[in-house]
Amino acid sequence: MFKALLLVCSLVHGSGDKKSCFELHDMEAPNGYTTIEECMGRIDEMVDMTRVMVPFPHQVKYKCEKIFERIKGDK
Repeated sequence: MFKALLLVCSLVHGSGDKKSCFELHDMEAPNGYTTIEECMGRIDEMVDMTRVMVPFPHQVKYKCEKIFERIKGDK
């Protein structure tokens, strides 16, 4: 499973050389996606939404974090 995460840093809300950064976690599929391709597709959607909501200049970093599922019977 892969979880979609963004790190968005905006210079508009910072002062001087400080950046104002925040993480965005995918709420559409909080438990993750089965494939990296599905996760990257969701990342693309999230980046597009971020461009509308966060004024320039900003920088976006992303990752599809590998997460593990517990299998019934695991302790």
